[in-house]
Amino acid sequence: MEGLTQSRVSRIMRGQERIVSIDLIERIADALRIPGAALRLAPRPWEQPTSTGTVPTQAPAASTPAGQTPPAAPSGDEHPRGAEDHSLTVDLDIAADGWATITYHHDLFNPGPRPLTRLARELWFENTRGPLTLTALPSDGHNVIIQRIHDTPSMAKFACQIFPAIQPGKSASVGYTCEGGQFVRDHYWRQSITRPTDTLTIRLRHRGAASLTRCTATEEYADGYEVSATDSLTVTIDGKDIVIDLVRRDLGPGQAVTVLWDIDRAST
Repeated sequence: MEGLTQSRVSRIMRGQERIVSIDLIERIADALRIPGAALRLAPRPWEQPTSTGTVPTQAPAASTPAGQTPPAAPSGDEHPRGAEDHSLTVDLDIAADGWATITYHHDLFNPGPRPLTRLARELWFENTRGPLTLTALPSDGHNVIIQRIHDTPSMAKFACQIFPAIQPGKSASVGYTCEGGQFVRDHYWRQSITRPTDTLTIRLRHRGAASLTRCTATEEYADGYEVSATDSLTVTIDGKDIVIDLVRRDLGPGQAVTVLWDIDRAST
């Protein structure tokens, strides 16, 4: 296969060379007859049992075939013991006209028992200029590829494909940005928690909004019970920008944290 050598495949498997598509991984596996498990994929079609009942000598991989979504676990995670977020940081950079760039950083830990190959996510905005733009950020030792699952004008369901997989007992950082959403009338951000999260940090910069008229925060439990998180807020003025920081700890699946703020529109 042109451009693919054993040495290049070896560099990719060790995370020393970046790739940009799951399709390329599958082509590498098929062209060089590499068992799917060696590349953190499901068994390739040519590995399947034959009509005589023989089975491949390579043990099946634990990952999900590209283009498919695993059955949803009750927590919304990848499997019953999916990833844990040692820390989840959400940065919202909102321009004076409301258009925003959202940046996520997940410091993930895989408690096992299987390799972690994907991180399912969902984002939506009330106002957009078309499908949301999603971009994976560089990750030390891993390639991160955005797999778009379902798009509407205001919502994107996607997964971060992680290669090589995060092995049981190991940690890795996964990040991505979202652009194309706008805050118009309702100024709030609700962050759903889909996996155990030690620390959630929401950092918000609203540019050109020197006057803040309201700022509150709530923490919601899986049963709908809410508590105020306003005492955890930090608000500062940076020139003509409003900067809001919120930190919450020891969160679990089914919880949500919401920050709500209003600005003096005359100042924008």
